[in-house]
Amino acid sequence: MKTKTPEQVIRKIEPLLGGFANYYRGVCSKETFSDISHRLWWYLWRWARRRHPNKDKKWVKDKYFQTEYKKGGKRDWRFYYESKDRRGKRIVHNLYDITVVPIVRHVKVKGTYSPDDPELVEYWQTRRNKSGNKRWACRSKYETVAINQNWKCPVCHDHLFNGEEIETHHIVPVRDGGSDDESNLRHLHKACHKQVHSRKSKQGLK
Repeated sequence: MKTKTPEQVIRKIEPLLGGFANYYRGVCSKETFSDISHRLWWYLWRWARRRHPNKDKKWVKDKYFQTEYKKGGKRDWRFYYESKDRRGKRIVHNLYDITVVPIVRHVKVKGTYSPDDPELVEYWQTRRNKSGNKRWACRSKYETVAINQNWKCPVCHDHLFNGEEIETHHIVPVRDGGSDDESNLRHLHKACHKQVHSRKSKQGLK
């Protein structure tokens, strides 16, 4: 990818990193994730230097790497690219950081605990929330949307992980100018999602 742009490089690498991290985060992978992150940084640094052999290191670093400021501190040497959303607003895309993915262990169901037992509602609620943490990438906007919903479907108010298929709904459709921001997204059960669109279709016919 010597002639590719930073955006093309990130779009090529990111799905591989995300898939690998989500698959192996159920075992002792922290050391491996850290090693992969370091090796990847080295490859990207060589890639960037090779593109600009006549520029000094500081110039190359400022062009392809930035310091990312988030709650809890800052993180330097973040490979990134810039783009604009549908409204022309500047957006910074940082390469997925595999080192921040938490290790989530699989926990067996206790004894003969049944989801039909009314006295175990809290136990199954906590267990379903943990299952939700494995569906979406850690700290992704999709996980944030689920957390903001308290892991419940806003239509039927049942837990998102009740065994039904889940779909992501745009409150304001993209064709009408809706964005992909967290504030415009909701996770719904597939049947509830169909119900929402059915209502809108009927309203449009009136």
